[in-house]
Amino acid sequence: MAEYFALQAALGFAISHILIRRGLVTSNAVTGSFISLGMTALILWLLLPFFIPLSDLWTPAAWYFLAAGVFAPGLGRTLTYVGIERVGVARSVPISNSSPMFASILAVFLLEELWTLQNFLGTTFVILGIAVLSRERAGQSEWRRLDLIYPVVAAAAFGISSNLRKLGLMASNIPLMAAAVTATTAVVFSLCHLQVRGGWRVLKLSRVNWGWFFAAGLANTAATLSVFHALSFGKVVVVEPLVAVNPVISLLLSAIFLKDLEIITARVVLGALCTVAGTTLVLTR
Repeated sequence: MAEYFALQAALGFAISHILIRRGLVTSNAVTGSFISLGMTALILWLLLPFFIPLSDLWTPAAWYFLAAGVFAPGLGRTLTYVGIERVGVARSVPISNSSPMFASILAVFLLEELWTLQNFLGTTFVILGIAVLSRERAGQSEWRRLDLIYPVVAAAAFGISSNLRKLGLMASNIPLMAAAVTATTAVVFSLCHLQVRGGWRVLKLSRVNWGWFFAAGLANTAATLSVFHALSFGKVVVVEPLVAVNPVISLLLSAIFLKDLEIITARVVLGALCTVAGTTLVLTR
């Protein structure tokens, strides 16, 4: 059962990336992030009262979740979407999903965890994958290697958030509450980011891209809930590596549904597979 939910989550995340890419054709990453984060927060808060007593909604551990939400999904998802906008799904998603590498490095200092040979090998594969992806031109559209900094920083943000969530869950193990609180902080972050970028006029919404972003928000939320269900049925060492294959699914879906926007070459496939392999090594240590 855990494996089923984990693979369902991987598929959901991959579908959300494809939908976001379609929406970005006539919009921008700020709009996509705002709509997606808002959808996630709304759905989680609607579900929360059915599973958690209201008295459990606030604990001292909530401060960890509030801080985590700023980094991810707030900063992490926003920069992932900027990466998708600038370098495409096939390049941005494998890199932004390498967050376990950053999480494991930070865990050495924050959680006093050990850095193992497997961590080192996984990190090496991730770096190799990023190097391979950075040497590939983006097909029909121009892009700069410097633009890869967006998914790299996104991965680091997800890694920081992962450690903060772990610290919070060690104090109060209520995953759904943690997800709702982090999503809410992420929406606040998105609103602040929106104001910095120029306010509501920055949002580029139409009937077409609204539909893409709305559907992406639903897919992302469903994937997040699937992760929680998977973890409730199985072990982290089983669930996380399966969820981590979502970049490979994203790559396959890109080749099928984004033919007019992205060209998938052998080098792109190799770079994505190296990054996913490295991430899996870190997760299964």
